Amino acid sequence: MKTHKILQLIGGGEIGGAEQHVLTLLKEMDSSQYSLVSGCLIDGPFARLTEDTGIPTLRFPMRHALDLTPLPQLIRESKRQNFSMIHTHGSRANLLGRLAGRLLKIPVVSTVHSSLKQDYLSPSAAFLALTLDRLTLPLTSGIITVSEALAYEVSGRGGQKIRTIYNGVRPLPAFDSAERLSLRQRSRQEWGIPADALVLGSIARLHPTKGITYLIAAATLLQREYPNLHLLLVGDGPLRSELETQLSSAGLSYTLTGFQPEAFRLLPAMDLFILPSLSEGMGLVILEAMQANLPIIASEVGGIPEVIRSGLDGLLVPSADPQALAAACRLILSDPDLACRLTESGAKHWTDFSVSRMIKQTEGFYQQILYNY
Repeated sequence: MKTHKILQLIGGGEIGGAEQHVLTLLKEMDSSQYSLVSGCLIDGPFARLTEDTGIPTLRFPMRHALDLTPLPQLIRESKRQNFSMIHTHGSRANLLGRLAGRLLKIPVVSTVHSSLKQDYLSPSAAFLALTLDRLTLPLTSGIITVSEALAYEVSGRGGQKIRTIYNGVRPLPAFDSAERLSLRQRSRQEWGIPADALVLGSIARLHPTKGITYLIAAATLLQREYPNLHLLLVGDGPLRSELETQLSSAGLSYTLTGFQPEAFRLLPAMDLFILPSLSEGMGLVILEAMQANLPIIASEVGGIPEVIRSGLDGLLVPSADPQALAAACRLILSDPDLACRLTESGAKHWTDFSVSRMIKQTEGFYQQILYNY
């Protein structure tokens, strides 16, 4: 059977959900059928990570989001490597990869990980990204979305040959009850969190689309009822200083850890996991919180309702609504039986989103695209 060489093209300026997804593809795809190479458009942490992991890595540095000067290098290297297909992830990769694929006359698959209209700090940047996406969508041979909500959005701007393939999550290591207790104690000691604190936690980029400001507002509403309340926010991003000011002004007890490469190890330190996003492609971190046996509250946006069955695996609330978020926290905290039912259901439900299923479906989509091209 022929082995197809495929370039996984991504910005790589940070290590978020999309980068973790690409890393899983690079490691898990059937090497007897597909030889995968990582391509990064920013000389940043993801390129270093894949190289350190021993994965073939190429760099095509873009000076800015509209920089087309790396395109000739991308085309030359694609010819030299004899790529059968380019798989793009994110706006930068979509722009360069789709153009390169058309000029090389090879298929291009694009995975849509999030809502473009919510990904940018300024409306003008979002408008430009959406415009470029509409113009280049016809250059794709197939589109993967990580939720049906994203499939609906992409089809609305002209996307065709769309397949929803949910992200998969691996079983987390060392999450039996004894190890969870040990991690809980160690994490709280390491980060100076009181042993008796009631910890509301989240793992997210500190970006407007993640809605962390509404979590802080909800915690502010709750702190009088729960004087031992503590916020644990794991992640980094452009809003860090602004959120720290909000936390300090509210007089909240809090911990900002910054980026943590193994963020899941901080989950046992939490009592409630909250994802207050304004937009979310799927919310992979929710599946990790389910494995950690945490009660979960999340916004009813994007692909989240496809992961959490509200009232079964967690509670869903309207986005940008601190009062509703605070009320959901009160409900779980006042009802241990409810908290137990949610965590027990989530501990079973996360297995429906396995890495093996995601890989099998992705390989099937590749075969369909390559056979029909």
